[in-house]
Amino acid sequence: MIVYADVLIVLNLFVNFFILQFTCRLCKENYRLFRLISAALVSAVFSLYIFLPPSGMVIETLFKLVISALTVLLAFGFDSIKSFVRRIAVFFAVSFLYAGTMMGIWAIWKPKQLAINNGVVYVDISPIILIIATLVSYTVLSVIRFFSAKQAYSGKRCTLKITYGERVIKITALVDTGHSVTDALTNRDVIIIEKETALQLIGKVPTMATATAGEQPKGFRLIPYSTVGGHGLLTAFIPDKTELVEKGKATTINNVLLGVSEEPLGEDYKGIINPTTIAK
Repeated sequence: MIVYADVLIVLNLFVNFFILQFTCRLCKENYRLFRLISAALVSAVFSLYIFLPPSGMVIETLFKLVISALTVLLAFGFDSIKSFVRRIAVFFAVSFLYAGTMMGIWAIWKPKQLAINNGVVYVDISPIILIIATLVSYTVLSVIRFFSAKQAYSGKRCTLKITYGERVIKITALVDTGHSVTDALTNRDVIIIEKETALQLIGKVPTMATATAGEQPKGFRLIPYSTVGGHGLLTAFIPDKTELVEKGKATTINNVLLGVSEEPLGEDYKGIINPTTIAK
């Protein structure tokens, strides 16, 4: 079949963008849309590798790892070796799953509209069909992830270790699927804590008045929320570090905000967290 370079790049741009989006969700990364699109485009350009002679499994895998590393670097930048390697592993795994699915389809049915070489997939179908198929796949993966997290954590209590400056506290948090507050500006999940807990961390809960005076904590913002009883604005700020403590082991929860509840939360817990925030 004839492979058109422009169609190949456009289709891979679309697919790579959604792979990056899903990587963001799995790694709980905040992102900038422009960086995500730029990274997807660069990765799509390298799909021209399909026109080269077959290179073998080893070279093909090494090439994909290098492109995955470059794509992740462009999309998220570099802050630490551990985070960088984790992002590459997730992006590579999701990409490999997509390519493997396509190769399975090709091996079983050998459709004339599908071409694969050097691990690069070319689908000669309507862009609308590809868009729908990708959206469906993205939705299915998201639903599986959501229910897996819900089953594993929902309704349980967990221990959170929160660091802000030199202050470190531990609280018990309720894992609740009904809590879904997020910050639309930064794609950060919000962990709700009691005002008393916030006072232990930052000394004084900020308001719009103190924010105007320049006395707000790092990342201060007001986040809209709604409940059965009404809606309003939630004061939130960025902690220096948030960790989930399980069986004596602390695991960092990346890219979260702490939202301050003016009302007590519960008798045996001082925070509320969504299970997808701590799902690995």
